[in-house]
Amino acid sequence: MIKFNMGKKNSAQETSSSPQRLKRKDLVMGVLYHFSEVFESCQAETIWDISIPAKDIRKQLKQSLGVDYKSNQWVFTQLRRYEDEIGAKLFEKTKADGADSFDLMLHRHMIQFVQKQHLHVPQKIKVANGVYDKINSVSETADKRLSVLLGAGSTAYHIANIFLEKHRQSPCRFTLYTHNAGILPMLFSQHIDHRKISIVTAGGKLEPTTQTILGNADSIFPKQNIDFIVQGTSLVHKGNLYIESSQERKIKSAILHTYQGKKILVLTKHEFRGDPAPETEPYGTIMDYDYVIVPRSVHREAQKSYELLFLTYAQYFEPEILNWNYSILKVKKANN
Repeated sequence: MIKFNMGKKNSAQETSSSPQRLKRKDLVMGVLYHFSEVFESCQAETIWDISIPAKDIRKQLKQSLGVDYKSNQWVFTQLRRYEDEIGAKLFEKTKADGADSFDLMLHRHMIQFVQKQHLHVPQKIKVANGVYDKINSVSETADKRLSVLLGAGSTAYHIANIFLEKHRQSPCRFTLYTHNAGILPMLFSQHIDHRKISIVTAGGKLEPTTQTILGNADSIFPKQNIDFIVQGTSLVHKGNLYIESSQERKIKSAILHTYQGKKILVLTKHEFRGDPAPETEPYGTIMDYDYVIVPRSVHREAQKSYELLFLTYAQYFEPEILNWNYSILKVKKANN
């Protein structure tokens, strides 16, 4: 499998000389990375506002993955086949001037978990590495076992994947608690050393769109004292946190306000909005967390509205770790 090195811009550790040898998932990841790179370097306010000529995507795939597609339509066919495999739409054609001359956009209505895990992928991977490094930094001995709650949302998918990739090298063992049904298949993978990672899942009804397990908000897990509690959110407005699902909001609020442990809010920064979500109530605030982890951008120009909104919160944070790829920010408490 081709692995992307987040320390270098859109580079691959391995390359394949032929399109037939490139897995569809790696092709899709290559296209998604290119969308994120173009978006960060342009003036568009959302990633759905950009379209990329298929010929440019083919050129980028050749540069980053070492594969040379001879037809734009063949690339699009492979993307469609991947969508069929996952059962969700990710891409759209636009500005078609012919069968093999068109632009590509991201599908505008990404509401399902399987769609969102493909959105802003580079930023989510950066944040996931930041979460793992923060949690792993507190382990002092090989006998240490840390408990970690991975909440709902697609960023948790990438965090779980980092645990899968790195847990064998960690000096400590982990107990992962989760009500995120979307990450369970990888957590029960044969590739995990379950002597080093044990899994505790919540009980309750499954919400299919967000793939969240909706249990009793007061007793979703048997233990309420957990070392690290990691949650994402859909929208940040005036410091308040919002999520679309009212049932999921109850679960998030209960975990945030009744569970004990270091609480980490993971953001890609795209959550910062000038207007609140319509007809929803916040489940918490940024100040309810101990840490906020965000990606660091490689582009210094073309600051967008969400970046500028994020900067207005700087007074509430104390930088703890500024990595090449991520920032770990400690939330300043009133009694500090």
